[in-house]
Amino acid sequence: MNRLEIAANLPPVQYGFRLETSSYQEKLVPYQDQTVLYYQYVMGTSVHAIRVVPDGCMDVLICCDPLRPHSLMCGTILQGETIPFHAGATYFGVRLTPLQSLYLSPTPFRDLIDRQPNLSDVMHGTESLCDDIAELGLFEERIAHFEKYLLPKLLSSEQPTGLLPYCLQQIYQSKGNVTVDTLADDIGLSSRYIRKKFVDTLGLSPKQYSRITRFQNTLSAMMNRTSTSGTIANEHGYYDQAHFIKDFKHFSLFTPMQIIMLLQTPPL
Repeated sequence: MNRLEIAANLPPVQYGFRLETSSYQEKLVPYQDQTVLYYQYVMGTSVHAIRVVPDGCMDVLICCDPLRPHSLMCGTILQGETIPFHAGATYFGVRLTPLQSLYLSPTPFRDLIDRQPNLSDVMHGTESLCDDIAELGLFEERIAHFEKYLLPKLLSSEQPTGLLPYCLQQIYQSKGNVTVDTLADDIGLSSRYIRKKFVDTLGLSPKQYSRITRFQNTLSAMMNRTSTSGTIANEHGYYDQAHFIKDFKHFSLFTPMQIIMLLQTPPL
């Protein structure tokens, strides 16, 4: 299975990072058959929080303020909320897919949902990583330094295989529009067994993860202006406008039209 295809088909969009901060930049870096999203932003001097949305990913987030450097491992949230950050600080982030998290963090993905513990508590050997990255001045330098820790684990021969990678790939490729019954028919296992494997590993059912994936694909299309508001619901598998609006209000705290208006606001 091609994990590069998995990463490429998952658009992990956080519009708050792009619109509610300054100097936002990101870079999607390929490593053999995997890709990793690196990003960096600067908080405004009077901004103390950013709106975040579910993305089904796990983020390493490092505050590069030399006076108070610290690092977090941020699990996916399950509905839109506002997360506090230090005003005026620069943050460096690394967004990891669920599969990447399986062999990078000894703490299960399910145990990090709606949590942001210290990075050193969940990833071994990162005690000095935060300070080292905070001392560097350039985005590219921070990426290069993080790679020294990341690549030996990411490119390990002991990669996850089997049921979960296949199901995640199908969810990504369908943009969140595959049912657990379809997955069960493809694999030849029961729907109940697949649900149990998902919940045991990710803390999410296939249906929950598919909803997040569909929302993320829709949000990405809105941000990239590849769909109009009148057609986007049908294009992304929502069976009516009420369904579309309900999902968006749950995941982002906004209606789709409010999101579109927000996206038209120039970044800070």
